[in-house]
Amino acid sequence: MRTEYLETFIKEGGSSIKFVVPIQERLRSEIDTGVFEVAERSGYLTTRVVADFTRIHMIDHLFFRIAEQIPWELLSQQVNIRLAAGKGYIASLDDGPEPLYERLASANQIDPDFMMMESRRWIAEHILHQPALSKEFRIAATHLCLAAMSGGPDGETRQEVITDWLTGRNKAISAVKPYQIFSRVSRANARHLFVSLLYWIRLAGFSGLVVTLDISRITLPKNPRDGKLFYTKAQLLDAYEVLRQFIDSTDRMKGCLIVVLPTEEFLDNESGGRGMGAYSALRYRVFDEVHDQRLVNPMAALIRVSAEEHVQ
Repeated sequence: MRTEYLETFIKEGGSSIKFVVPIQERLRSEIDTGVFEVAERSGYLTTRVVADFTRIHMIDHLFFRIAEQIPWELLSQQVNIRLAAGKGYIASLDDGPEPLYERLASANQIDPDFMMMESRRWIAEHILHQPALSKEFRIAATHLCLAAMSGGPDGETRQEVITDWLTGRNKAISAVKPYQIFSRVSRANARHLFVSLLYWIRLAGFSGLVVTLDISRITLPKNPRDGKLFYTKAQLLDAYEVLRQFIDSTDRMKGCLIVVLPTEEFLDNESGGRGMGAYSALRYRVFDEVHDQRLVNPMAALIRVSAEEHVQ
């Protein structure tokens, strides 16, 4: 994963979806932790989604859960600094209580008002008019950058309102209308926002985004009534469709690795079960018709991981 993907293919702008099936359940946390450790050492942002608590069959809820784990303020500040450096300004700054535009102005020995005016120009040029970002994300990202640049109570308020919209904490359109955002995050636009987020993360200087998606919950045949989510057969199929769409969107996603962690029941090929066989559109994209019983092909979309040693 490190040599063939995170340090090369993904970092260079590629994307991949891996289905990793832990044959022994105790391996689940080890795989999850191991992926995160390797990703963070390679300069990636990492997020974790668990189907026990997130309705993964709804792409907007999946986006909300990922967005909650994104350091939006840090990314906005990093984007501003990188844009300033791209315009030839000294952007090696020390932390301080002053707003970012004042620290940039001091480092470059220019008038703060001029620096703020300049920053508005490059933010508009590289973010507001960036075709790689969806319309809603362009507007949201523009306000986040302006908030990070200006600081102060107004900047904090703007930052809070926009991030609440992105994370689903406040779904009222009235809250973001003053910022020229007129639509909720929904199934219709969540996938476009996710693709835009990937661009935004790389613009901030990170290698990309790594997501671990634990879907062990969705193959439960009966509701255990333990306070966690239960997926009906219809919701199960919707969840598989969400995953299918991610697979088909890899050409549009830049710098993203999604590691899906199902249970062994996911390998069930029967159409009447709750494994991949229940949804042919996903099965045909994931299942390996021919595989070695002893050797794992790490380049395959579907990987089985076992703690047992096979002695010939």
